[in-house]
Amino acid sequence: MAHLHKKVKKDLTYYYIRESQRIKGRPTIVNQVCLGTADNVRSLFEVREGNLPEGFSPKEYGSVFLIHALDLKIDLVGIIDEILPPGKKIRGPSLGEIIFYAAMNRAIAPTSKRKLAAWFEQTDIQRIRPVRLISLSSQNFWNHWDRIRTAELEKIKNRFFKKVIASVSVEENAHLLMETGLLFPSAGQNAFIGRSPVSSVRFNKTPKRQVKIALLTNRRGIPLYYQTIDEGEPVIKHFGPMVDNLLAKVSFLGTSFQDLTVLIGANLNAAPLCEKIADKDHVRFIAVVSPDAYPELLSVSTRAYQVLPCKHNRRLRSQGEEHLSILYFGPSRAEKEQAFILFDPALYRKMRRELRDRLQKLRQDLIIWQRELRSQPLESFIREIKGRFVSRCKDLSLDFEVMKLTFGREDGRSFVQSQLNRRQCAAMLQKMGKMVVRTDRLDWQAQEVCGLAVGRGLLGESFNRPQTLFQSALTPQYHWTESKIPIHVFVCMAALTYQGILDSRLDKAGLLLNAKEAIEEMRSLRTAIFLLSEEAKPERLFEKPSELHVQIARALGYEIRGGKIEPLEG
Repeated sequence: MAHLHKKVKKDLTYYYIRESQRIKGRPTIVNQVCLGTADNVRSLFEVREGNLPEGFSPKEYGSVFLIHALDLKIDLVGIIDEILPPGKKIRGPSLGEIIFYAAMNRAIAPTSKRKLAAWFEQTDIQRIRPVRLISLSSQNFWNHWDRIRTAELEKIKNRFFKKVIASVSVEENAHLLMETGLLFPSAGQNAFIGRSPVSSVRFNKTPKRQVKIALLTNRRGIPLYYQTIDEGEPVIKHFGPMVDNLLAKVSFLGTSFQDLTVLIGANLNAAPLCEKIADKDHVRFIAVVSPDAYPELLSVSTRAYQVLPCKHNRRLRSQGEEHLSILYFGPSRAEKEQAFILFDPALYRKMRRELRDRLQKLRQDLIIWQRELRSQPLESFIREIKGRFVSRCKDLSLDFEVMKLTFGREDGRSFVQSQLNRRQCAAMLQKMGKMVVRTDRLDWQAQEVCGLAVGRGLLGESFNRPQTLFQSALTPQYHWTESKIPIHVFVCMAALTYQGILDSRLDKAGLLLNAKEAIEEMRSLRTAIFLLSEEAKPERLFEKPSELHVQIARALGYEIRGGKIEPLEG
């Protein structure tokens, strides 16, 4: 509730708008805005007829409402507080609320625990889940998280995902997917096993322990369970027991499924994993491999490629892109498998420019070396130039056969001439922007197989593809306390679950943006305090929502009207 409040300072009277909220049964001031003197307050009402007065203290609302609405059926707070109820003397947020606030922040705009209270102060969280922001301190988080032991965390995981599974239709869980990622890689390593580097990750510290995550989802990307592996060993070593344990878990939690499809990214060695999968009943794979393994697909002219009618291409078309990013040509020669070659024209153009720049650098280096060494005898000149050339090619990720070098001596000076190996360059250009998706799922069409490869980030990084939900839930990282890593992983997975459910709702509603983009868009749906008249009390209302705000709210079963978000009628 908002009200005007006056204070006298040095014989001058100042007016404030205060907002109060009952927190744990006690009235608490949650926001205060200074309006100034009485003359300043009167000037606020001097607006032209038909125009709204100026709003005060705008706060982000749409995003926190989304996560709150998605949690209503799951009730993460209730699950945790039932397992570890708050003590009688606890006046601040409970353990369940502490974890939920962390998961909400992780799903929307991840910050460190030190900055969490400041971030929530910019949101209108008090209208949804009132909290004393001073209690959202990093020390309070660690004090609460100390209560969670391995056994309690396992109970929390089981009950949480049981609720998630119950909220999803049986048909959507018929085909399960499994992917793996690496949390807390050592400095200089990629952010994920089987995935491309993520530029937003900055590693200021190197934790003692690495955590591999095996994530089980349904086909719509909603997490159903996860497992962590602490050892810094290859995924293949734990693959068999890991799959068996995950499938046993989801069966125990109430999932009836037909089969499991393992997603293998471009940076994983697909061959040994595929061999292990072949030994397991009801387990299939989708793997991204180098196009070198399928020369018959690689040799096909890009003119024969077909545009894939997947969500990613529909997104690009809606953005007015000239060239659609993912095209395919297949299937392959294998009888028990099918393979599709995907071509990314935008990535091809980028790689071609980079190749041209690297070749130019190599030519410039040859000129510099020639000036530096031309007074040497021919034999030592050749030996030194070749050594430097091979080393420089390695630095530039080029094959040393990319250029043919010719040596000679004239007027007492040694020289070198370079000629581009056009056959070698043509072979390099033929591979650029192309990847092969291989699968033993003969019952899925190219649209489904390739759409999953693109949507789950199996192809690697590209500037024209959005970050996957798995990547956005785990990065950036601000958490390095080793004893709390299992709890932090659960927070990340809870955030990913909310995003996955939202992504599924958006897809069903026919919207092309993903969950992370929708959350970012809803961050601009704000509330503000309005002084509508001199007689009326100040009110906190919505600023004008956009059409996209309305569509996202409708996808979740809500509508925006009268300055409020309310459930759709019927």
